[in-house]
Amino acid sequence: MDLTRALLRLAARTPHVLIVPVPGAARLRMDVEDAVGSRRWREASGPADTDLLIVAGTPGPEMRTVLARVWELVPAPRVRIDLDTQASPGDIGRYLDEVPGRLADPLRARDEARTAARRQAADDVHGHRPGGPARGGAPAAAAVRTRLDEERQLLGGDGGPDHEEPARDGEHEGHGGHAEHGEHGGHAGHSEHAEHGGREGHAGHGETGGHGGHHGHHGHHHMDMPLPGGLGMADVAEDRDGLALDVLNLPLGPVLPDWPAGLVLDVVMQGDVIASAEARFLDGARVARGAGEFGPVVGDLDVTARVLAVAGWPGPAARARALRDRVRRGAVREEVENELTALVRRVRGSRTLRLMLRGPGGDREADVAGLLDSRLSRIEAHAAGRPTGEPDEPGRPSVRELGGRLAGAEWAAARLLIAALDPHPGPTARHASAGPGPAE
Repeated sequence: MDLTRALLRLAARTPHVLIVPVPGAARLRMDVEDAVGSRRWREASGPADTDLLIVAGTPGPEMRTVLARVWELVPAPRVRIDLDTQASPGDIGRYLDEVPGRLADPLRARDEARTAARRQAADDVHGHRPGGPARGGAPAAAAVRTRLDEERQLLGGDGGPDHEEPARDGEHEGHGGHAEHGEHGGHAGHSEHAEHGGREGHAGHGETGGHGGHHGHHGHHHMDMPLPGGLGMADVAEDRDGLALDVLNLPLGPVLPDWPAGLVLDVVMQGDVIASAEARFLDGARVARGAGEFGPVVGDLDVTARVLAVAGWPGPAARARALRDRVRRGAVREEVENELTALVRRVRGSRTLRLMLRGPGGDREADVAGLLDSRLSRIEAHAAGRPTGEPDEPGRPSVRELGGRLAGAEWAAARLLIAALDPHPGPTARHASAGPGPAE
């Protein structure tokens, strides 16, 4: 027990945090990022890397389904905190101060491990887990495929299964908060990210967002032939160059690091290229907000931090967030002008970043480097005391236009473009699609 206690205490010193914002809770999300950053806790790359799950805002039915499935994938020991929009920075700080002790509690860890084992056994009996017997004596591969289909819906907002798992004892605590604990499931490889080294999964596949499943099974090639893991083969169609490539239908989002709140992209992939995309926000969210409501350049610093984080440059990204929070708290221009100017010069002076960002989107309007430079120009103008102009959102598309911006882009480039465009729900229709589909 002494060794277990010591290991739990060591692991709980720097929890890995997965922040899931809800549309319309940007202020709360920034407050949470500020509190987590001040403690030097690390951002989780996905549920399997998570110790602490923080839900910023009040989710709707679709988002609650997604969160329930994400929570199932978080290994023990774990803590979940749900914050409503009335939570203050003081409330957030008090809840975070309690997290290390909860993660390090060996009794809670043991109880969590027993609960997880019972659920595993029950799921195996009902064919919900890979390797368990299927219902009605169906082959094990069918059970595997059913489970993978459910996990595909995890972040696709399709409503998930018809039933929701009942809340567990002790799950609700504090100011609208959940707290759950258990035995540590292991978080290997918690290494620092080198500058420009990229964050795990930020510009590629494997990120928590439904990359591993097929969105729908209609029209897939050789779907009756199960592959390892219960998946069927993808369909084949000609791409834009006339080459025959696999066609995959995938939902991306809404739980990805540095991803717009509530956004789900239903994409058709051919190789690593997005052939077409349909954008939607869960629960039909509509949020009328502009950067100006946060004060001068706060929105610009927020988007700059997101682009730098997705590009794999965590140092300047953290600096941009710290400056954003200082400006939000009312720092006068003279207090931050030198630091803002230094940030702009450093970002603009990076040749690696410039080459990385140039080109995604295919034109100046959708060019990540151009979009980022517009933000930097506003930050620079504010630091110099010059007028920044009316608060605007450079290049921000409506949900109807987003799919067209992404069609034809590689996934890594699309990930950067989404960060730079910063789409959010508006008064447009809930669903919007664009882009040529795969050849028949």
